[in-house]
Amino acid sequence: MVGINPVKPMVIFLSLILSGVFFTGTALAKPDAGTSQKWAVVNGFRSAQFGMKERDVIKAIKNDFGIGKNQVSRKIHPNEKTVTLGIEVKRLLPESGTAKVFYIMGYKSKRLIHINVIWGKPVTKNPNAEAVVATANQLRNHFAQKKYQKEGFALNAQLGEGVILVFQGKDRKGRAARLLLSNPKAKDDKKSGENIALTLSYIEKPLDPDVFRIKDGDF
Repeated sequence: MVGINPVKPMVIFLSLILSGVFFTGTALAKPDAGTSQKWAVVNGFRSAQFGMKERDVIKAIKNDFGIGKNQVSRKIHPNEKTVTLGIEVKRLLPESGTAKVFYIMGYKSKRLIHINVIWGKPVTKNPNAEAVVATANQLRNHFAQKKYQKEGFALNAQLGEGVILVFQGKDRKGRAARLLLSNPKAKDDKKSGENIALTLSYIEKPLDPDVFRIKDGDF
């Protein structure tokens, strides 16, 4: 491991637990150009596929997790005007703890464009930091088995104090998978890890999201 600063306990905490290569600053890793791996296909999360209408996403949630419509929260983003369907799921991965899954429907299309899966704070009041990091490692290793575009590819890139882009990759259609681990500094340094959070995102159009925007000339 490189770039560990002894005066930054949050960075040390993350870097010591994360296995594999650890990057400082915003350096990005590049995939092996000669890899024979199969291309990744990022088309949604389990049965929920990009382009689905809201009713179909609710059916997918029922199929995947046995969660009925009455257990699905529904919120409209005040700025982006997108609709988010939210559920709580236990043990998506062994010993990973409780997660929340959010399915985001586009502003114009009214179809699925983005999924977020979150572990740690604020899903769990007192998250198990080691379990959260173990989940990050498991997911990173899983994603890294596939082939992705070189542009924007990242493995364990440190974005700032206590923030690591564990994985980022785009498939051939430009759809992205992103895994972000954050560990904001606690008020009490002895409680390092109490605010840790892991967010897995699947994004259909990372460069052109279907959200509300004020058009030129409207104001």
